[in-house]
Amino acid sequence: MAKGPIQAAISDGVLTFTWMFCASAMGVVVFIIESTLGVQGNYLFSLIILTSVVAVIIFVFDAMAEALGGASFNPAGNATMYAAGMPGDTIVSMALRFPAQFGTSR
Repeated sequence: MAKGPIQAAISDGVLTFTWMFCASAMGVVVFIIESTLGVQGNYLFSLIILTSVVAVIIFVFDAMAEALGGASFNPAGNATMYAAGMPGDTIVSMALRFPAQFGTSR
């Protein structure tokens, strides 16, 4: 699905804002799961729970990115693909996407 640079910037902004909201809530989610399971203080279980939560969030965000037409919450990935010469981004679209990703992550 081809989309213009403005649409890409808006999609990136929405995805980045949602990612930052979910990333900031991961600690609370892990704490709630630990409390429910009664495994607080056990670092091995904490690591397993955190890894599972991150895996689920990345799976969900991958589906969201596809639904938004290839949006990205990681500006380093966009810059790498552009520098490698991968098709899809122009200098104009990169100039619009970076501020959208940066501005919505603050």
